[in-house]
Amino acid sequence: MARGSTADSQIEMTSTVETGPSSPGKDNAVLSSQDAYELARVGKREILKRRFGLTSTVGFACSLMLTWEAIMLNIGIGLRNGGPAGLVYGYIGVWIGFISIFISMGELASMMPSAGGQYHWTSILAPDFSKRFISHVTGSICIIAWIAAPTALIYVASSVLQSAVALNHPQYEPKGWHVTLIMWGILLVCTGFNTWLGMILPVIEVLILIIHVLGFFAVLIPIVYLGPRANARSIFLLSYDFGGWNNITLSTFIGLKASVAAFLGTDGAVHMAEEVANSSIVVAQSMLLAIFINGLLGFAILTAFLFTAGDLTTILKSDATYPFINVLQSSTKSTGAAIVLSCMIAILQACAGLGAISSGSRMLWAFSREKALPGWRWIRRVNPRTAVPFHSTCLIVLAVGLLSLINIGSSVVLNIILSLLLEAFFSSYIISLSLLLYRRLKGDISEPDEDAGSNRSFVWGPFRLRGWVGTVNNVFAIVFSVIMMVFGFWPAVNHPAPAKMNWSIVIFGGVTALAVVYYLGWARKYYQGPLIEVEIAEAPVAQRRGAEGS
Repeated sequence: MARGSTADSQIEMTSTVETGPSSPGKDNAVLSSQDAYELARVGKREILKRRFGLTSTVGFACSLMLTWEAIMLNIGIGLRNGGPAGLVYGYIGVWIGFISIFISMGELASMMPSAGGQYHWTSILAPDFSKRFISHVTGSICIIAWIAAPTALIYVASSVLQSAVALNHPQYEPKGWHVTLIMWGILLVCTGFNTWLGMILPVIEVLILIIHVLGFFAVLIPIVYLGPRANARSIFLLSYDFGGWNNITLSTFIGLKASVAAFLGTDGAVHMAEEVANSSIVVAQSMLLAIFINGLLGFAILTAFLFTAGDLTTILKSDATYPFINVLQSSTKSTGAAIVLSCMIAILQACAGLGAISSGSRMLWAFSREKALPGWRWIRRVNPRTAVPFHSTCLIVLAVGLLSLINIGSSVVLNIILSLLLEAFFSSYIISLSLLLYRRLKGDISEPDEDAGSNRSFVWGPFRLRGWVGTVNNVFAIVFSVIMMVFGFWPAVNHPAPAKMNWSIVIFGGVTALAVVYYLGWARKYYQGPLIEVEIAEAPVAQRRGAEGS
């Protein structure tokens, strides 16, 4: 976790797990880069190729959020509970909350730049008696989240495409299995880019970032130029409580899910850390730059949409799955334009699914190298040509493909499963950030330039908030995460029918219980926490001085 010159250190290969065709054993090697040194500080051997730079990592993080697109897709949730004023002010509050979260997560990623992310951090930061249990449960929850994430994104992309077809052909009768087939087609393309074409993934992410920004203007300009105009009072002062809660504050908090969904997924960059050059700086920077860029785009599209959507109550009364398509049609006065813009948003959602599969596969690969899962030897294998975790990618794709079958029987059931997404992400944030605060308050984390003889167990990375500012931000991030997680369990309307009930609390509770049972029944016999694959061995003083003088 400390930084130092690569000339000052060697790594001693302890090979506690097999690394490939070669037999395990001990070997000494000089560290090839600062990134390899920092990864070795958390006990991990550098295996994946570092193809991502700052621009491609920012593109990756932006493509996982797609904030302005998500705002348009989820606009009905916030309008029903909170109305236009609730959406505007709630968006600003959620934006600030996520900035706080990812500043703290950036600090963790800078200290411990590992693809394992939350489970690896919790294992290192947790008290000794709870390390194995907390980290394994956290890892299990993260895997579930990263299976649900691409499922949700690709399902929405497929469903929007189906709605665009229905708009162009009114006689078309949408079926659930149509969406499933579209999902499989998108999954096939995503699989190709994540496996055989994995070496060009950074280039693809930069292209997605460019399309993401250009697409924003492609939607913003027509609706602002052609759409009707609302007065500012009806946007910034008007609130709705169509959920029947009889309390506008409560209703607004429930409606925040529309904005929260637009920022989830930024931490996917954390799981790509072992493929990012200068990861201890770039991962944190990319998450914050992505939140800044997407936050601005999202706020601009939100205000533009509210000002030009016409009568907002008609959106709430509409039976359309995605009301924004009808708003685009009425604003542009063109069905063709609405179809083209809707398809563009669907394609960008599919691109977000591409990134989510990448993050999920790295998370699964990292967890399997700790012997945390059955079949870990097979799952953790890396393709020697592309340096991509091929088997873990295929498992994520298979899981998403199987979940898509649920839509054939009932889209309601699939949506219930997808509602797990918000709680799974926030619970992993709460666990890791709480442990960071615990170590912070104990004074266990030292500065990088502090005396090597210090008794402190941990060392800050190059990205951090110093002093009490960092502590206050850490506390705020935890409080915000807890609030968002609690309100994520609430249904959209008061006293809902069973079909409209938010069953995420049941699903999340059941999944967490299964993770605990799985650990107690099987994993505790094999899982020892993150395995030490390499150890830092300091070179002799004379050798270090010679290296410094050369």
